Amino acid sequence: MKHPLDLIQIENTVMVVCFELAEAESVLRVTLSGEITDYAVMELWSKGRGILESFPSCKSIVDLSGLTHYNVSTSTITKLARSHSPDLPARVYVATKDVVYGSTRMFQMLSENTRKNVHVVRTLDEAYKLLGVESPKFTSISTIDLDQP
Repeated sequence: MKHPLDLIQIENTVMVVCFELAEAESVLRVTLSGEITDYAVMELWSKGRGILESFPSCKSIVDLSGLTHYNVSTSTITKLARSHSPDLPARVYVATKDVVYGSTRMFQMLSENTRKNVHVVRTLDEAYKLLGVESPKFTSISTIDLDQP
């Protein structure tokens, strides 16, 4: 059963996840909003990896600026950083809040052997500039529906 507005309910939390593609610029954007936990990160990675693999030539942006609650442990960040990942031309994480930015930078450093071209920035404008795109036109491509454990 799909939730309205692509709601993903995990461990009594609600997280909205949008996968969008700007085809002309070859950019895949994943936007997360709401609350995120260890379980949510691993489930999203497990189910979202296939979407990334479907667009191997696309640069990616993971926009974390909409997260309102962040409860992800260093052990989960380490586990994810060491896991195999699709080989993408570039990955840019947008993290506006200090705790999310710090954790994402830790992920960046820990994943140097499993991911190339990982960047962490504070704004979407910085992400677009880093990828060399201006005013990309995104269209929705996928919804992931995760059930509570």
